[in-house]
Amino acid sequence: MDGTGLSDREQRALSAIEAELRGDRALDRMLRSGRRRRRAAWAGVWAAVTAALFVAASVTVSEALLWGCAAAWVLTVVTALPPAVERARYRRGRAGPRAEA
Repeated sequence: MDGTGLSDREQRALSAIEAELRGDRALDRMLRSGRRRRRAAWAGVWAAVTAALFVAASVTVSEALLWGCAAAWVLTVVTALPPAVERARYRRGRAGPRAEA
């Protein structure tokens, strides 16, 4: 591209495409779902690292490994908490208001 930018016709077409994509709920849901899955995958990785460090610290009684396990545990909780809260809110919203007896 020579850096001249888009023509008026191309700019209108691009704006129409962007408007249509912004209005597509299925695409939005799919994109949001992907972020949650990646975050959940990272939480699983951190959980595995935490477990491995815990076992290693237990076997070797190493203070450095114990602190590493503590740091990994914090990262696990920080990574896993937002998706867990979002899922709980989603489930509570789907259940509807509870009838009081």
